[in-house]
Amino acid sequence: MGIVKSILFGYFCIYCRIITTTIIMYIAQMKKVSFLTFALIFIPFLGYSQGQSMLNITLTSPSSLQETDTIVVETIETDSLELNKIPTITSVFEKQNKRYSTPKGLPERVIALLKKDVLEISPEAMYWVNWQRDPSTIIGNNVSLRDITIINHIFLTPVFHGNIFKDEDLIFYSMDFTKSAFSTPPLYTAAPLFEKYTSARKFEDIAIKHLEHNHPLAFRFSKDEMPRELIQTRTIKRSIHEDLSLRMESDLDFSDVEAPIRFIPERRYWLSSFESTVQFAQNHISENWHSGGSSNLNIFTKNTLKYNYKKEKLSLTNEFEFRTSVYTASKDTMRRYKVGDDILRIYSNLGFVAFNKWSYTIDGEIKTQVITNYQENSNRKQAAFLAPLKMNVGVGMKYNLDKTIKRHKNIKLAVNLAPLSFTYMYSTITDDIDLGRHGFKRDEKHTDTEIFKNSLTQIGSTIRTDLTFNINRTTSWQSRLYYFTTYEKVLAEVENTLAFHISRFFETRIYLHLRFDDGVTKVNPNDSYLQVNELLSFGFKYKW
Repeated sequence: MGIVKSILFGYFCIYCRIITTTIIMYIAQMKKVSFLTFALIFIPFLGYSQGQSMLNITLTSPSSLQETDTIVVETIETDSLELNKIPTITSVFEKQNKRYSTPKGLPERVIALLKKDVLEISPEAMYWVNWQRDPSTIIGNNVSLRDITIINHIFLTPVFHGNIFKDEDLIFYSMDFTKSAFSTPPLYTAAPLFEKYTSARKFEDIAIKHLEHNHPLAFRFSKDEMPRELIQTRTIKRSIHEDLSLRMESDLDFSDVEAPIRFIPERRYWLSSFESTVQFAQNHISENWHSGGSSNLNIFTKNTLKYNYKKEKLSLTNEFEFRTSVYTASKDTMRRYKVGDDILRIYSNLGFVAFNKWSYTIDGEIKTQVITNYQENSNRKQAAFLAPLKMNVGVGMKYNLDKTIKRHKNIKLAVNLAPLSFTYMYSTITDDIDLGRHGFKRDEKHTDTEIFKNSLTQIGSTIRTDLTFNINRTTSWQSRLYYFTTYEKVLAEVENTLAFHISRFFETRIYLHLRFDDGVTKVNPNDSYLQVNELLSFGFKYKW
């Protein structure tokens, strides 16, 4: 079998040489190509011989058969191991792209944020844009030039619009028998705004009607025969978004990113508030009211300024209040007006937190009247500025509660207990003033019972309570309790205010002030120690 294979292989090599030589000679004759070039191309097909180190190829030129060209090609000796070392395209690609990873697309939420809206302009819009930019549109419609056609339809070619008479047009009387036969023309008819234009338009219409009735042959065109240029509308398709070619090769790493600096606003330790009201009021005052006055209709004003300080456990409360009411005195023959409720009050409280909502406190209050008030039909004073002046200082503890129940509904409560309290009253006026109604003691040095001492010192205990309850957005209730006792006499005041907020600047108030003082001197034995001041008001309010 080996011999047979060798013989067949020899015949196959001879056959390949003959065919190859024939093809080379034919191509060389047709294309005039160098023999050396084709020899180098077809060397692998010419066969090989074992044991030989050289291949001899003889090429005969068709132009000169006698001349022969011999090409000597050196054999390249290679080893199969060295051939395996030659890298392939696939291996080179894998080596250069070892770190290559399949691109990852962005999440749909990120793509939705990066989508941009592209608004396309329709041909209709472009038409009007170009028309607006056209310089020829600068000339108005009422300007006529030599190269511009006059647009007045009187001077244009007459066009028949196809107006047809109706039966109603041939009736010359009214079919409505409810109307009167004669109607009175109006005395004055206002001229319309475009009277000149409408008159000219009516004149043009009359001229066209005259032409239709008297010269119908002048109409060569009808309305239906006129060209109609209509702009066909079409739906505008918007390209809302387009596919983004962004690719993320690796996950984002925020480990080296610093967090932004936290914004800490500057803390305010001083807080202020202000409230002012000016209202018309109906006032009822008992005859034994300590400041004097009578029931009336008056103008009432109340102004309150608060300026508080709080830092950590230390707090300071400051309050300034001024309220007064003025009314006309119809029963007083000596004065045109009188003063009802009039008070100037300054209150301060210094506290230090002890535990929970309790604090150690020192509080003080100063009160006096501002406007002088007289008895009716008399020059005897009932109260005046610094007549009297009342001061109260106490040491104790205070309870604070600030609770929000729900939106627009909260409660604020402050209760100050001063077991040790000092009260001092002083009057700068001693003559022609009724000091007994304020609690001053009679001067025992004088036999006259109407002479009182102008100073009074008392030591006892004080309870002070302030309550603010916002029932809802438009209704609020304020209450104040003041109780002082020397364990022999009692002075108590209760103020209640129910406010209905109509708007930001208007409100209605119901005010009730009860005062009990058993240290005052009764004018009549049947007089009561209870004093009443009631007020119903409506008016302006401002607060910040």
